[in-house]
Order: sequence, then structure tokens, then C-alpha cells
Amino acid sequence: MFKSSKIISNRLKYVNLVSNVARYGSDKVQICDLKSFEEIPGPRSYPIIGTLHKYAPFIGFSGDYDVEKLDQNAWLNYRRYGSLVRETPGVNVLHVYDPEDIETVFRQDHRFPARRSHIAMYHYRMNKPDVYKTGGLLSTYAQNGEEWWRLRSTFQKNFTSPKSVKSHIESTEIVIREFINWIKERNVSHNEDFLPYLNRWNLEYHFPVIGIVAFNERFRSFSPEEQDPTSRSSRTIDAAFGSNSGIMKLDKGFMWKIFETPVYKRLADSQTYLEKWQLFNYLPIFYRVSKDILYNRIHYFEQPENGDVSLLGSFLKQPNVDLKDVIGVMVDILMAAIDTVNINNAYSIMHTAYSTSFALYHIGRNPEVQQKMFEEICTLLPTKDTNITADILSKATYVRACIKESLRLNPVSVGIGRLTQKDFVLRGYLIPKGVSMKRIGYKH
Repeated sequence: MFKSSKIISNRLKYVNLVSNVARYGSDKVQICDLKSFEEIPGPRSYPIIGTLHKYAPFIGFSGDYDVEKLDQNAWLNYRRYGSLVRETPGVNVLHVYDPEDIETVFRQDHRFPARRSHIAMYHYRMNKPDVYKTGGLLSTYAQNGEEWWRLRSTFQKNFTSPKSVKSHIESTEIVIREFINWIKERNVSHNEDFLPYLNRWNLEYHFPVIGIVAFNERFRSFSPEEQDPTSRSSRTIDAAFGSNSGIMKLDKGFMWKIFETPVYKRLADSQTYLEKWQLFNYLPIFYRVSKDILYNRIHYFEQPENGDVSLLGSFLKQPNVDLKDVIGVMVDILMAAIDTVNINNAYSIMHTAYSTSFALYHIGRNPEVQQKMFEEICTLLPTKDTNITADILSKATYVRACIKESLRLNPVSVGIGRLTQKDFVLRGYLIPKGVSMKRIGYKH
């Protein structure tokens, strides 16, 4: 009886949505055929725990999903339930697999798209009002809409322009050459796990871009001193993994909101370490930004003809920008150097190393592709001393195609998320406001 009443209520709500649905083929949707969100196929949901039993075994439950293996979870969901899969791990989640359905979801986007992500990180920031004004660009659980757009539109233009990217090709090439020379000197064994070295390379690779662009600083993680397990870069990588590894688990869970769970404690402990170690000479890494040090840096930028064109300097010249905004965005940039390739996607340093590893793997497994890449590179770089330029990169069409194909075969992210901001209809189901939509890119 309750279920029937809910369906009838949803059908009445649908009458108010006809004008919106008409844009997406309402002539094919019959009001009498409208189904509720609860009727979408998916794992069985129980009171309180919802579908969390699929991710962690409880008494009487198998826990046949693994929170560490999102691609396998996606494949199981698709095989068992189809192209739309409903879950309720504390909140309503809808996994979308079909490209046409994904397009429909994107068309529902408000002027300010919303998503549910980095909840624990948002909680962490909001508990430090002396440092942060907002959740920043990464933590978007309670920070969406106009405030998020204000931050993005104000700051992002300074570091995403093609001109900015081109201006740092030279420094990036220097790091890559250092990495290649380091491999030669290290005599890495054919049987040795190469991923830790790629992690370190990605740390060093992104910090020339982030460090030089933002702070005019180098991390030098391949120096003999920084190779030591107790060094700054080694411990930073370890702490970054300790922080990043809990993000997805904490986004799915809720117990950490009640008491400090082991996963949240690891996240907090890792961030505590990152707060105490200064990544740069004048700005501590991640979350405890020293305002006194930053104020000194601000005074430096106020000096005429200081010759520094870093992002920090450009941000401080922005009108109507609060110092806490600058602090938050600079911390986001630091986190992006370890946690993401750009601050709008969840590509962690381990995922960047993952991408590099699979690109090298696919190239190594396909000798004909390797030969064709080699020929293109030899044409563009006729001598070993030829420097890479923006023009040369633009002509490396085959290399770029190989990278894209590798990412297609082994995508680094489970998908793109959205939080529905209004009711809409998808495949005859009424999707209510507030559902966390996950666009899935599982491995074929």
C-alpha cells in the first residue's frame, strides 16, 4: 500500500515536469508508465545500512563488492542490473552506463553544476575557520553553486590558459631528462616494481609545473638526499597516499561522522604530517597554511619589480578576493600536485603513475606501435639535444593518439559525478532532486 501511494505521488509530481521532459522526448513517455526511483534495479537495500552490506560483510551478508576495486564493482552492477543501477549507501546513488543516458543527465545541469565529493575533506576544512573561508574547489559536498563558481572563475583562468602551459614546457622537459638519467644510473632491474619510481617521478613532474608556476620552487625528489625513506619527498608521498586512499571510502561511509574511524584517523594523521612539513620555503603543504609566512610573501609581491610571475602573485592582485580564498586555492593547488592532474578531476598521483605505467605497458606490448612512435619522435627530434617546444608537441599526433587510446583502454577514474538539482525523467523513471549520479567508465 505504501509503495503504491508513493508511486501515485511520484506520478502526480511528474505532471509538473511535462514541459521539461518534452525537451527529451516526452512524446515517448507515458505518464501511466512512470516508475519511481525505488523501482530502478540495484542491490537489495536494508534499513539503516542501505546497500553498504555489499561493500563490507556483516552477519548474514556476503560483502561481494570491494571498495578498493571500483571497476569490478561497476562491471558486476552492469552485468546484474543493466545500464541503470540504484544504490543507497547512506544516500541515493544512481550509476549510469549508457552514453545516451549520460547525455541526458548532462543536459539537466544547472548553470552551476553540483557534485558530492571529498566530504571528509570539507569537514576538515570547515573545522579550521582561522585558515579557510570555504571548502575550496576540491571539497564540493556542501560547497556548490555560485560560491564554487566564484572561486573557479576568479582563479582558474590564471593557470589553465594555453599560454601558461606552453611557458613551462622547458622546465618540464628538464625534469623528464633528469628522470631518464636517474633510471640509467639506478640500473633498475627488469623484475623490479617500477610503480614506486613512477610515483616519485610524478611528484617531481607535477611540482615543476605546480611549484614553478605557483611558487617558483623545485622539489628535487630524485636527489640522493630525497631518496632516503625519511626525506621530505618520501614522507610526503607516503602521507599523500594515506590521505588520498581514504577519500572514496569516507565518501561512501557515515560512521566517521559519529566517531573517529580508523580510515578517518589515517586521513587526519596524514594531513597532520603534511601540515607540519613545509613543502615550499614559504608555504606549508596542504592544510595548515602559516598566515605569518604568507603575509611575508604578500609583502614581497607588493614590492615593485619583484620579478616573480607566480600564481600566488597573480592571485593577490585579483580584486574582491579574500586572503582566506587565496589560502584555500593555494592549498588546492598543492593538493592538485599530489592528488590530481588538474583540480577538477580525481586523478591522484598514483593514478597519474597508473596512466603512465599502462601507456608504457601498451607501447611495450605492441612493437609496431612502438616503432611508429619512434619514427615520429625521430622526425620531430632529429638529435638527442633537440629541445621539445610547443610547436613540436602540436605535431606529435601519433604519440598523442597512443596516449588517448591507452586512457580509453585503462581509464583512471570511475566516472564523473553530479548531484541532481531538480527532478527529471530518465528511461521512464522519476529521478528526484538530490540523487548522486555516477557516470561509469568501466574497463572492457
